[in-house]
Amino acid sequence: MDEYEEASGTLIENLLQRQRLFERLARIQRSISHHAPLQEVLDAITAGACELLGDEVVGLRLIDEDDPSHCIIASSCGVKASIFDSLRRSKVGDGAGGLAILEDRLVVLDDYATSSAGLPIFVEDGLVAAMAAPVHEEGTPVGSLVVASYAPGRRYSHTEREVLLAFAQHASLALGDARLVEAMREAQRSKEMFFAIVSHELKTPLAAIVGNLHTLIKNQHKIDPALQREMMSTARERAQELSGLINRILAGARAELASAKQDAFLPDLIDDAAKGFKESGALTMASVPEILVSVDRQAVREVIGILLENALSHSVGEDEIFLEASAGNGQVCVGVRNTGSLPKDFDTGRLFAAFEKGPDAMSDGVGLGLYIASRLAQSIGGKIDVRTADESVEFVLNWPLEAPAGTDTRDDEMSAR
Repeated sequence: MDEYEEASGTLIENLLQRQRLFERLARIQRSISHHAPLQEVLDAITAGACELLGDEVVGLRLIDEDDPSHCIIASSCGVKASIFDSLRRSKVGDGAGGLAILEDRLVVLDDYATSSAGLPIFVEDGLVAAMAAPVHEEGTPVGSLVVASYAPGRRYSHTEREVLLAFAQHASLALGDARLVEAMREAQRSKEMFFAIVSHELKTPLAAIVGNLHTLIKNQHKIDPALQREMMSTARERAQELSGLINRILAGARAELASAKQDAFLPDLIDDAAKGFKESGALTMASVPEILVSVDRQAVREVIGILLENALSHSVGEDEIFLEASAGNGQVCVGVRNTGSLPKDFDTGRLFAAFEKGPDAMSDGVGLGLYIASRLAQSIGGKIDVRTADESVEFVLNWPLEAPAGTDTRDDEMSAR
């Protein structure tokens, strides 16, 4: 009877412990679902682990983003003030928590004083046992949840290990949710910045157009004919700027759509893209392979136009701009080269970021051109490379060579050589 009562008591205690665990984790889960501040959720996790496991010390460490070889305490309970500063930052691999991160597993130190993984400061303080579970983000260990005790003879049962793993899993969920929320907020900030800049750029030429037309309508008979023509010409130029900006924004939106391939004679396609630039006198065109290709013609025209505009914006005086094309090894390459250079160790990837105008740009655009060109290149399965040599900068559009149906790509490549 005594054995039966003892077994019943143990069963009831286990059930109560699991009930308390369920309630605590449910509250944490609700906090995560409601996007509560990350620190608030992490503090709830350490407090919950402390309450349910009954250990005197609980700590949640995260890898330092500025120095991944170390981790720092993000939340803790029961750590003595006299040793907290010494524990706040430690190497990944040190202590039960560091080892859990390094080896990505549950670590249990039942005899802390004799363990090679124990932290000397805790050994000196008389810590008896410690247990740590890894915390993950997108499957990668980024931290650990640690519980530790000074109680003599402390040992961690199978159930207690499961409890710690459950809390560590919720810490992982909280970190993932916080990252997602921050990404959403950053996207919102980027969208707001985009609309602010584009609105400003739209208003500037529009104000000039409206102002000139208003003046002409109101004072037409008082204004000298030559000045009238000048004002109309200015309004027309501003309207073209406005049209170009609108087309550029629409091109960026179109880059999100699947490209529609059409047959095109490459010399005609490139010649069409260069219209308006050849007349400037600054553009020199090299020979272009006389081949037929199957590609989104509008996307190619827009990308080449953007690259030519970019070259003009970085050219000085009578500097020449060179356009050349080649085909081979299953690729079509169209390069636009101008005189200039990029700063040493410059990250060329930045040139394709939205609102990045690049060094020494002389245009007054918003820095969307190369970003949109890159997206359009991706939409046809290609990319844009940047090459620098001999005081020149070249942007090269590459896309897969695909001949129209009924033709042999290899024959096209041979004719292009």
